[in-house]
Amino acid sequence: MTPDILALIQDLNEQQRTYVLTAQARQKETGMAYLFWFFLGVHYFYLNKPVINIIYWLTAGGLGIWMIIDLFRIPGMVRSRNKAIMKEAIEEAKKLYPDAQSLNLV
Repeated sequence: MTPDILALIQDLNEQQRTYVLTAQARQKETGMAYLFWFFLGVHYFYLNKPVINIIYWLTAGGLGIWMIIDLFRIPGMVRSRNKAIMKEAIEEAKKLYPDAQSLNLV
């Protein structure tokens, strides 16, 4: 996890933190993204970008140029998607398990 995500997790209560840590199972793997890129060209679907994947198919991987560029971009795209997953999980946890302070119970 990145330092900014860790800082956000520290501000959560125990229930929220547990929810966020279980969201790690939804994180994407770089190896799987490469497999999808190599065999089927569906790595953008895997990274939750279906419109870009359709454009990728329609242009035949940018006539091969986009395909080669993605070879180097995939690790960064996976890191970015995993960061987004964790931030979404933090927001969901805050909505599902509100703090006593935010409910004005303290």
